[in-house]
Amino acid sequence: MKLRLLHKFVAVLVLVSVLPLGLLGLRLISLGQLGVRTVILELHLTAADKISSEINAHVKSADLAFRSAIAAMGQMDWENKQVMLASLLETRREVLQLSVLSREGAEVVKILSPFASKEEPLKKYAAEPGFKAARSGRRSLLVQPGTRVAVFYYPFGKDMALRSELDLGTFIDSLDLKRVGSDGFPLILDRDGKAIAWPADLAPEAVRSAEGWRVSQDAVKALSSGSVEFSDETGRQMLGAYSPISELGGAVIVSQPQEGAYSYALFMKRQAVYAVLLFLALAVGAAWFLSRSLSKPITVLTRAAEHVAAGDFTHKAEVHTTDELNDLAETFNTMVSQLKTYSDMQVDRIIREQKNTEAILFSTEEGIMMIDMDGRVQLANRRARSVLGIGQEEAVEGRPLFDLIQAEVMKEPVKDVLESPKEGHFREIEISLEHSRRYFKCFTTPITAPGHSAPLGRLLGFYDITLDKELDRIKDEFLHSITHDLRNPMGAIKGFVEFMIKEIPGPVNEAQKKMLVSIDRASFRLLGMINNILDAAKMEAGKMELKLTEMNLREVAARVIELMESLGQRKQIKFQIEGPEQLVITADSGLMERMFTNLIGNSIKFTPENGTITIGMADGGDSIQAWVRDTGDGIPPEYLDKVFEKFEQVKGQKAGGTGLGLTICKYVAEAHKGRIWAESDPGKGAKFVFSIPKHQTPAVKAVP
Repeated sequence: MKLRLLHKFVAVLVLVSVLPLGLLGLRLISLGQLGVRTVILELHLTAADKISSEINAHVKSADLAFRSAIAAMGQMDWENKQVMLASLLETRREVLQLSVLSREGAEVVKILSPFASKEEPLKKYAAEPGFKAARSGRRSLLVQPGTRVAVFYYPFGKDMALRSELDLGTFIDSLDLKRVGSDGFPLILDRDGKAIAWPADLAPEAVRSAEGWRVSQDAVKALSSGSVEFSDETGRQMLGAYSPISELGGAVIVSQPQEGAYSYALFMKRQAVYAVLLFLALAVGAAWFLSRSLSKPITVLTRAAEHVAAGDFTHKAEVHTTDELNDLAETFNTMVSQLKTYSDMQVDRIIREQKNTEAILFSTEEGIMMIDMDGRVQLANRRARSVLGIGQEEAVEGRPLFDLIQAEVMKEPVKDVLESPKEGHFREIEISLEHSRRYFKCFTTPITAPGHSAPLGRLLGFYDITLDKELDRIKDEFLHSITHDLRNPMGAIKGFVEFMIKEIPGPVNEAQKKMLVSIDRASFRLLGMINNILDAAKMEAGKMELKLTEMNLREVAARVIELMESLGQRKQIKFQIEGPEQLVITADSGLMERMFTNLIGNSIKFTPENGTITIGMADGGDSIQAWVRDTGDGIPPEYLDKVFEKFEQVKGQKAGGTGLGLTICKYVAEAHKGRIWAESDPGKGAKFVFSIPKHQTPAVKAVP
C-alpha cells in the first residue's frame, strides 16, 4: 500500500508531538491521582492517630492515678487505705469501683463510686486473666467485652491485688466522633475487633459487621499505624486507615467507601483527561495543517512532473509560498521550459533515426526480435515474424512473446534459448515450407545501453543456416563417396604390407623392414580415418545396429592398449589400467573396442613425451563408468562440449586427424543409452568419461 507524503508528515508530527504529550498527560494524571490518594490516606491516618493518642493519654492518666494511690497506701493501715480509695473515687468520676482482692481472688474490700446508682455484692475473680497477671507481679488492663469499661489489676501488698473499673464511655463521648467526608466514619474497636464507639449519626447496623472487616483484623494485630483497601459485607470497595490503642489492646479505624474517598481524585482525573484530549486535538490539528502546507507544494510538483513524463511540457507548477519550496517550483518550471526547447529540437532527429532503424531491421534477411525483461515483445522484423508464424500486420508491441507463438514446436526451442544460463547457447529450428525446408539458428544476446552494464532486454535472433546445412550434406556425401572408394585399396595395401613384413613373399633386410613398418602405421592411421568417416555417416543415418554380447570390459581395454602401445612408444608414453579385474557388461564388443581406440588414440596425440595415459573403470550397480585420462595440456573450458561435434578441434593445438574420433565416441555412448563428457583443468591434462547401462536390450539402433 502506498503511503502518501501528507500522511507521513502527519504521522511524524503526531509521533513527535501528540504521542509525548499524551504520555506526559497520562503520567501527570496518574501522579495527580496518586497524590490525592496519598493525601486522603494521610488524612485518615492522622484522624485515627489523634483519637488513639487521646484514648492512650486518658488511660495512662488513670493508670498513673492508680499507681500513685497504691504507692501512697504502702505504709497506711487499712482504715487509711479505705479513706484513700474513697477519696480517689470522689476525685475521678470515671472510676466506677475499687476492690482489694485476697490471694484467692475474693473481694475483701469493695468501694463503689458515690456516683454509682446500685449496690453490688462481693465477688471472686480468681479465674480472671487480669488477677492471675497481678498475682505474678504485673499490671493488667482489659476492656470488658461489649462494654466501654476498662478493668485494671495491680499487685497490692504482699499477697493481694487491687482491681479497678474505669468507665471509658464518658471520655469517648467527649471525643465527639465525627464523620469523615460525606460517607466516612471512625470506629473504636476492642481487642477482639468489635466496635465499641462510633459517630452518633451512624446507625449501629452499619458497624455491626466491622469485626469481620479486613481492616479491623489488621488493626487489632498491628503494632503501628497503617492503611488497607478492603471490601465490606456488601462487596463495596472501602479504604481503611488504623492506629492501634496500645494501652487497651484495641484500635481506632477510619473507614470510607472508595468512591467517596476518591471522588475528588476522579473529578481531577476527568478534568485532566478533558484537558489532555483538548491539547491532543489541537496538536493533531496543528500537525494536519502544517503537513498540508508542506505536502501541497510537493503534490503540485508531482503532478507537474507527471505531465512532463507524459510529454506535456506546457503544464506549470503553481506554488505560492515564501520558502524554499517556491524556489524549487520556479527551478522546476525553468527546467521544463528548457526540456521543451530541447524536445522540439530532438523530435525530428528521433523520428528520422527511428525510421532508419526500422528500415534496416525490416530489410535484413535475418530474423530480429527485441524483448524486454518481462518477456514482452517490443520490436519484431519481417523475417522473425515469418519464422515464428506471426502475421505481418499483427500488433506485437507490448504483448508476451509466447502468446504470439502459435506453433507448440516453436515454443520449446525458443524458451530453451531464452532460459539457458550458458553463454552462446543456441538451437537449430527446422521449418517446412510449401516447396522446401529451411533451417534457422536461434540464439539470444542481452541488450545493453552504452555505459550501462544492466541489460535492458534480450535480442532474439534467427540466422538462416539452410545453405550451411546443404554444404554440410554435400561435404558428407563427398567424403563418404571418396572414403568408400579408398577403403578397399587401403585395405589391400595394408594387407600386402603385412605379408611383406612377415616375409611371406620373401626375405627383406632391416632397412626395408623399417620402411614397411612405417607404411603399415601410415596405412593403419589412414584406414582408421576412413573408417571413422564411414562409421559416422552410418550412425547418423541409423544404419548401424548393435551386436550385443557379454564381455569383460577390462579385457577389451587391455586388448586396445596392446594394439595402441606401439603408437606411444615413440614418445615413451606409459599406459596404466585401473579398476576391477572382472567387469562384465552386455554391449557391442566392436564398438566398445572402437570407443577405447578413439579415446586412447586422441590421448596419445596430446600427451607429451614420458607422459602417462590411464584407462580406468568402475562398477556403478546398474551402470558402469569408464574413463581415459592423460597428462597433456588439457582442454580450454569453452571446448569441453564442442570437441564431440564433427570436425571440431581445439584451435592452436597441432593434432591432425579428421576430427571425427570423439564424435563417433559420442554416437557409440548414445547408442548404448549412455553419455560421454570431458573434464579438464588447463595444463593438467584431460579426462574423457563415458557411462552406459550394464545390460542393453537387443536391436538398438545406433542413431544419435
